[in-house]
Amino acid sequence: MEALVSILLFILIAGFFLRHFGKYLLRFFLKRMAKRFGVDADAFGGAHKGGKAAQQEQPAAPEQIIPDSVGEYVEYEEVK
Repeated sequence: MEALVSILLFILIAGFFLRHFGKYLLRFFLKRMAKRFGVDADAFGGAHKGGKAAQQEQPAAPEQIIPDSVGEYVEYEEVK
């Protein structure tokens, strides 16, 4: 009976801890893994740090290399 009470108490404490501090743990592990793989750790800041993704410039439209006449319907005559 003591084991059951201690297991339930542990589950309740762990649930409370993860509910309130889980986002900080996740952020810590994401930055740690980013450093390990050589990725910019600040890229995980997202919208709460000013939205770096929203501030990026839109890429310019690529210039048209293929003319508009290519790929359109062409009339032809059947050769008999």
